[in-house]
Amino acid sequence: MKVILYNIVINILLITNVILSQNTGIFAGRTIDKFSKQPIPDAVVEIINLGIKTGTDENGYFVFENVETGIYRISFSAFGYTSLIVNDVVINSGRPMEYVAELQIIQTEEITVIAESFVRPSDINTSYKKFDNEEIRRFPGGFEDVGRVVQSLPGVSFVNDGRNDLIVRGGSPSENLFLIDNAPAQNINHFATQGATGGPVSIINLDFVKEVNFITGGFSARYGDRLSSVLELKLREGNRTKLSGNINISATGFGAVLEGPIGSNKKGSFLFSARRSYLDLIFNAAGFGFVPEYNSFQFKGVYDFSQNVSLTVNSFGNIDKVRFNNDTEENRQNNERILKNNQWGYFNSFELRTILSSNFYTLFTLSRNYRNFDFSGRDQNFQEVFKNKSKESETELKSEFFYLLSKNAQFSFGAGAKFINFSNEVFSLPDTLLFVDPNPIIIPAINFSQTNTTFKSFVFFNITNNLFEKLTLNTGLRLDYFDFISDKFYISPRISASYLLFKDFYLNGSYGIFYQSPSYIWLVSNPQNRNLKNIKAEHYIAGVEYFPQDDIKISLEVYYKNYTNYPASSIRPYFVLINTGGDFESRNNFGLEPLISAGSGYSRGIELFIQKSLSEKFYGNVSISLFEVKYKSIDGIERNGDYDNRYLIILNGGYLLGKGWEVSSKFRLIGGRPYTPINPINGTRDVALYNSKRLPVYYSLDLRVDKRWNFKNWSLITYIDIQNITGRKNITRYEWDKYKNQIKEGRSIGILPSVGINAMF
Repeated sequence: MKVILYNIVINILLITNVILSQNTGIFAGRTIDKFSKQPIPDAVVEIINLGIKTGTDENGYFVFENVETGIYRISFSAFGYTSLIVNDVVINSGRPMEYVAELQIIQTEEITVIAESFVRPSDINTSYKKFDNEEIRRFPGGFEDVGRVVQSLPGVSFVNDGRNDLIVRGGSPSENLFLIDNAPAQNINHFATQGATGGPVSIINLDFVKEVNFITGGFSARYGDRLSSVLELKLREGNRTKLSGNINISATGFGAVLEGPIGSNKKGSFLFSARRSYLDLIFNAAGFGFVPEYNSFQFKGVYDFSQNVSLTVNSFGNIDKVRFNNDTEENRQNNERILKNNQWGYFNSFELRTILSSNFYTLFTLSRNYRNFDFSGRDQNFQEVFKNKSKESETELKSEFFYLLSKNAQFSFGAGAKFINFSNEVFSLPDTLLFVDPNPIIIPAINFSQTNTTFKSFVFFNITNNLFEKLTLNTGLRLDYFDFISDKFYISPRISASYLLFKDFYLNGSYGIFYQSPSYIWLVSNPQNRNLKNIKAEHYIAGVEYFPQDDIKISLEVYYKNYTNYPASSIRPYFVLINTGGDFESRNNFGLEPLISAGSGYSRGIELFIQKSLSEKFYGNVSISLFEVKYKSIDGIERNGDYDNRYLIILNGGYLLGKGWEVSSKFRLIGGRPYTPINPINGTRDVALYNSKRLPVYYSLDLRVDKRWNFKNWSLITYIDIQNITGRKNITRYEWDKYKNQIKEGRSIGILPSVGINAMF
């Protein structure tokens, strides 16, 4: 398959020698108020690199025609608003580039120009990062996957190269909130981990993504039921003027996108995509014992009923299957430890935005998540030893109200209810673990089938104030209710502040209490587990930000995160469920045992982040994190957390060579995760030595080369992305091979080249 893809790229290079290219494109869009979403007329839009300007009409629209293809910086300015600079605006001949710029009302007398990459939401003062579509698309080793790109940010770790789990500041991968245009999504990945948020590859088509907002701590009262982070994907609108599309071949699959207008006079638009993996072809050709395959679809539609009322609809779905090649004895032995993981699901959301005045608007959001899991494990004789068939659905209705009290004060209030249904059919034979304390630990058999219905609800408020033209203060309170557990009510106060010490230099800080309900599968696996409490985390964050110029940001933060009430096993005295969810499931990762809310721990660290956005030819990031993660289970012994890497050093950057060529690279150096040593005689692990050793240091170097081609009525992006170009096969785990009676190393793949082709028309 790889040979075929390389031949496609070579043929494209040859064809372009005889095809007449087109060197101009269209840049169009709209300028709106960041708060009210009302259009801003008479705004000035400038393509800085070319020195050409235009103005917006009475509805905020603008257009540049016959613009030379390339990558540009665009400035937006209007009377009474802070000027905005947007980098990485790509204009090609394949389809018009449309951009919606949101300008913020001036809050100080000082005239400032803000790079769009560095603009924070008004209710966030700490631990905030932002990516736009182009930054994600060209990221080396990113597979055009949002999760893999976010793994390059400060404080974000991972388990192995085969997954995009987000382990944020030492927390579990289950602690991350995903939002799609403000609607919560359970999981945005194929082959999702039940109860967590990761997987091997994202369902979300990158061509839909306008920007990604990522908050790693201290988020406001608007966000709840998660402990570590908020990842919000803001999706772009489809083309409101003409029908267009693209065909894409990436590292993991191929697909197509179609977009166009709905109604007349730019009233609305739609986006639709369908994708299929070709991983099954690659895995079969390579002789792997297990073969994954997936399909997905995605849709977004917007429609303006009037200038003040608009509807946004989002939907995506997936079908994931795993097949096993058990034709050899080695494959049968390897597949014994791998669960069959067939699943399908969907996400739908409907958001109605109503602008009641220039300083007051409302959002009503109805969303539904559905997941159907089918896990199965068999021994070497094909006897089923484990089964987990689970269906989880959540239907949420929430209302949010935003009121601009003055140009320096904003009030927000919201409430919502989530109706939940989950059914579980679980069977597991007794499992004797290799852990000894001093006798072997045995997970008892379990066999149950039940269906449950319950609900959650919440209410919150947040006030943002800009005081003395230097201090921005956010205060908020959140109340959560979960009907399925004994302790049902939880109150979460939040406060954060940002102070302009001197020009372009800010002092930031935040404190908050955060709660998250236990996973549904944990709650039903044993009758006593309904006594579990919501998990609690307290965030303490302080830092500084400095903007030496409009395309450079330097931030330094320290944090302390304190955990209590984490579910811990009554059978495994060393085990807390914060250490699960970061890899493919095994029988013992589902929490199918008696649990109590006795786990505690902390994560503390310091993070440096230097971000250089693309302004001329060069862009890049430097991310350095030093941290420590400890926890205690029911035996009261403090141990290293599974995700305590101690340090993360990540460097990435790129350079525009000209004539459509671009080269970029990424380097990662990560401390080894803790593990429990294995007795080489019999394969047992002593609980007294749990997480007392460390894996070797991880490092990798990725290299990517992109080339843009522009033709008369279409354009093309091609790339070659070589992951782990040094060929180092990093050790990700040690395990016991019971057939060979020896310790076996689990290693990541060596050099992994891939190619991509995206044709836009």
